[in-house]
Amino acid sequence: MMKYCSLILLIGISILRAEDTGALYTRALELFDARHLDKENAVKAKEIAAQIAEKEPGNVKALILLSRCHLFYGEGLKTEDEKRATYEKGAEFAKKALKLDEKSADAHFYYAAGLGRCAQLKGIFNAIGAAGEIKKEFERALELDPAHLIAKVALANYYYQVPGLFGGSTEKAIELLKESLEIRPNLTMAAVDLARIYKNQGKKKEAIMLLENVLETITPAIAANYYLYDKKEAEELLKDLKR
Repeated sequence: MMKYCSLILLIGISILRAEDTGALYTRALELFDARHLDKENAVKAKEIAAQIAEKEPGNVKALILLSRCHLFYGEGLKTEDEKRATYEKGAEFAKKALKLDEKSADAHFYYAAGLGRCAQLKGIFNAIGAAGEIKKEFERALELDPAHLIAKVALANYYYQVPGLFGGSTEKAIELLKESLEIRPNLTMAAVDLARIYKNQGKKKEAIMLLENVLETITPAIAANYYLYDKKEAEELLKDLKR
């Protein structure tokens, strides 16, 4: 059945070859953003993005979307080797995009995200070894686009997870997460991360307030992240806090 669906999709894309690739990219992005509704949406998005990149090797947006797809796929794989190979491939797509457009904030962000996932799988010492480059890429993304809030959240996590001896800072992490929420209060990933820090600091009341707000969110800034991750994490953290 899966092969049959893929064949139909490829035939459909062949028919649409004359269509503007911008419209095809928009469709692929819409599908990927709706991956929480149906996992097949991410599969279709990847196939369309791959078709665009094959037709237009210099299409930066298609390369970045392929990078995003690989980050998403890696999460669902069973073995560390499979995960690492997928994350590395995702980082490669982002690196290709960077070579084409150094001023793409998304390319810097997803390159760093891919490197970060790989580093985490390789252990603490490898993670620390890669930390400098990851931080630099997140900072470059924000330099190019100060409104890139996902990069701001990622940088906050960097500061929180890296030991102080290597430049980590809980205070800096909190500052970045608060800034993100001030700009976009419904950015639930930032709220969950901040609540987790507060929980670890013993600030139970502040953590509970943030998590309850997350669960009451009607229009999350990033729906896919909310329904795939943030809502579940908020429920689990809140459960622990109310025991």
